Amino acid sequence: MSGGEKFRVLVPESLGDEGIRILKDAPDVELDIKIGISKPDLLKILKDYDAIITRSGTTMDKAAIEAASSLKVIARAGVGVDNVDIQEASRHGIVVINAPTGNTLAAAEQTMALMLSMVRRIPQAYASLRNGEWDRKRFTGRQLNGKRVLVVGMGRIGVQVAIRCRAFGMEVTGYDPYVPEKKMSEIGAQKTADLAGALSLADIVTVHVPITKETHCVINEKMLRAMKPGSYLVNCARGGIVDEAACAQALRDGRLAGAAFDVFTQEPPAADNPLLAGDISDLVVVTPHLGATTVEAQTEVARIAVTNTLAALRGEQYDHAVNLPFMEQHLNGTQRNFVRLARKMGILAAKLIEKDGGLASKCRVMLRGGELCDEDAPGNRNRPYTVALMKGFLEVTHGPETNYMIAPLLAAERGIAIEESTGDSLTYRNVIEVAFETASSKVTLTGTITEEGRQHIVKVNDYWMDFEPRGQLLMFQNHDRPGVIGKIGKLLGDSSVNIANFTLGRIETSGLALAIMEVDGVMSEDLLQAIERDGDLIWASAVSLEGEAER
Repeated sequence: MSGGEKFRVLVPESLGDEGIRILKDAPDVELDIKIGISKPDLLKILKDYDAIITRSGTTMDKAAIEAASSLKVIARAGVGVDNVDIQEASRHGIVVINAPTGNTLAAAEQTMALMLSMVRRIPQAYASLRNGEWDRKRFTGRQLNGKRVLVVGMGRIGVQVAIRCRAFGMEVTGYDPYVPEKKMSEIGAQKTADLAGALSLADIVTVHVPITKETHCVINEKMLRAMKPGSYLVNCARGGIVDEAACAQALRDGRLAGAAFDVFTQEPPAADNPLLAGDISDLVVVTPHLGATTVEAQTEVARIAVTNTLAALRGEQYDHAVNLPFMEQHLNGTQRNFVRLARKMGILAAKLIEKDGGLASKCRVMLRGGELCDEDAPGNRNRPYTVALMKGFLEVTHGPETNYMIAPLLAAERGIAIEESTGDSLTYRNVIEVAFETASSKVTLTGTITEEGRQHIVKVNDYWMDFEPRGQLLMFQNHDRPGVIGKIGKLLGDSSVNIANFTLGRIETSGLALAIMEVDGVMSEDLLQAIERDGDLIWASAVSLEGEAER
């Protein structure tokens, strides 16, 4: 800021005292605290502020962002940014910041609190005593020591829960297809690849996965029937991971001995929520999404959000940006285009590895060409192309909310070693070469940008190809013989799916071919299975590359 001007910062919700103290002590900040301000009044004043620091109660949608003509930073003192229109913020050049690491321990401890309350029936015993009763026999509980716990999802919070369960003398099994066995064994957890089998052996199951298309109702009626009779279930992650109605019925049928929920599909839950039914109240412990609600966690998320907001306003280095404007400011148009291409290469690589059935342990990124390699070395931080690549790769397993800043952290948690290198250009002026290695195979892709600015993938594994990664793709491998493409074309035509573009890769010494079709419209799972079966394919995969606006 020049002269005596100050950054104007708005705080419309309750924020941890540490965050307020930092803002008040900052000599270059003019702080306005307007807790409980209405949406109409907020829209009137947003144009006057450089930054806004929210929690979950302030919605920064398109209308709010368009009204905030001077806004440079939106900070969320917490993990989720569901209340922020990230794409709209990106289009307006507004940095969106969150605090993804501030509540890890709070969530882990809330899980343990729910687990203990559930197996010892503490809330029910408390209510009984308050009603003048003294019924010790009715509240005979179970011990954690010696029990087998299954932790579904071994990310930051899942790992901390596993460590605490080990301290209670429990046997820990971890289910997470994307975390290597070695990483689990380091904390004393046994890795399992069979969720249903692990459920059948576990005394207690606790879930710690993000809510995505793949994890929605992952603990469903089928999985609940697989659970060990008399076992317990804890959900301190996200509502919707567990089928609430099926869980209530399992409790009612006596298949589950108890359940504890801190999160619900609808929050606050409706009065008719299955888990709030009176006939199972003795078996259920519920809390109003308190996972991050501790003094320490709120202090930490406030500190993280505020310090990064001030750094962003001052033009200093900062962390936990959900979008990428701060990196793009240092890239030219071609480099920004390569960032977008790298993300798509990551998605394609993840889909190829998915069909191989392996688990990526290493990612090698080779940048060739002056425009990619002349930028200043990033020190201990990954180059923007690598970050974008990992974002795309992890979107396939962690959902589209995976952001650029957290992608390297997620990659490290999954044990993916990242190697970056640069080299001279060969056939093409500027090229990104990517290789993902698993225990048994390797997936490679080569991508470039044409002189006209078009993104192209020119090699997939050993197949030389040339296609633009965009829209909806059908990717498949087949025996290189007549009639295959005709069968697929008919199946697509019968389902009113048009083929927009098609490219085929062949290797002379091989009897196999790899094909990429760009299609108009989304293919159903039934159609994809029919194509793989009736088209006599080795495998087929649908790939969507429409998840992010081309900034």
